[in-house]
Amino acid sequence: MHFRSLPAAALLLTSAQHASAQFGFEWEFTYPDCVNGPLASNAVCDTSASSADRAAALVKAMPLKDKFRNLVDRSNGSRSLGLARYEWWSEALHGVAGSPGVNFSESGDYSYATSFPMPILFSAAFDDQLVEDIATTISTEARAYSNAGRAGLDFFTPNINPYKDPRWGRGSETPGDDPFRIMGYVKHLLLGLEGGHNPPLKKMIATCKHFAGYDMEIWDGVIRYGFDALITSQDLAGYYMPPFQQRARDSKVGSIMCSYNAINGVPACADSYIMDDILRKHWNWNQPNHPYVTSDCNAILDIWTNHEYVSTPEEAAAASYNAGTDQVCEVFNRTAVEGAYDKGLLSEAVIDRALRRQYEALIIAGYFDPADSNPYRSIGWD
Repeated sequence: MHFRSLPAAALLLTSAQHASAQFGFEWEFTYPDCVNGPLASNAVCDTSASSADRAAALVKAMPLKDKFRNLVDRSNGSRSLGLARYEWWSEALHGVAGSPGVNFSESGDYSYATSFPMPILFSAAFDDQLVEDIATTISTEARAYSNAGRAGLDFFTPNINPYKDPRWGRGSETPGDDPFRIMGYVKHLLLGLEGGHNPPLKKMIATCKHFAGYDMEIWDGVIRYGFDALITSQDLAGYYMPPFQQRARDSKVGSIMCSYNAINGVPACADSYIMDDILRKHWNWNQPNHPYVTSDCNAILDIWTNHEYVSTPEEAAAASYNAGTDQVCEVFNRTAVEGAYDKGLLSEAVIDRALRRQYEALIIAGYFDPADSNPYRSIGWD
């Protein structure tokens, strides 16, 4: 039996996320025209080139004014390049669900998607083939929605934070409390979501979240947006990191999300130690492709407002992008990227690096490829 996945019922979304979905972002997903459009002469459409070279060619041709508004989830694209707007924020925690990037019709085709049990339940079956089968169905339905112009190609799922304390409240989103079990779950979930182990063409881009040390919502006047998780090196390496190590080093997931909290005084989205030293260098996440890091929604603004780690919103934007954040999910407030650039806090080289990473992810998902060369483009409602 099928059930329509809705934001309030299917996902434990925050009130801010609800507001974002309510206020909406009127858009329609479209693939770039690499045959007759302005991009046809750009090397991003050259399927014989490497994904890194294709992404670099696109970014090099993009006007600076367009770059600023393509660093966030509601990216504006580029009119001069014929690059359409794109919403990076879609949800599929346990089935394709309503979110800024997923649009259901009122009735009939595309009015619902399969809603599976919450992850903690199907993880508890200790049946990794079942996990992979569920993920395969989710990614197939996600592609159907993409092909119908109703969803993007990347989804903010799965939540792989170890469920340490039931008072957190979001434990049902996770695979459980044991890092070893989560590693097995993540391995097989990503096989189903992305279409294999680091495939040359990803079925969809999965975003593993929330990196790292994220398991506190609100308690005794402390909220997640400004929470500083004090974690020993042993606890960080032995408990909080293994699930993310699996998805980065071994599964080569297409994207990760940095979390709201700080770790030992440094906000996660501005922490070059966890995002560069550990993630990209120690775990070699850069190879063979260059995946991207997105922030949790409004987490960059929190670096200034809640963590009080910096003195201005421009410094918050610079701290995050310089540390390795490649894209910012926004809800109510625009990230001060342009201001950070104007003040000399953020270089165009760092901006280009972020854009290359996120567009390379779309390239690996076949965003710029002809429909007849992509087997996933034929998936429809049936």
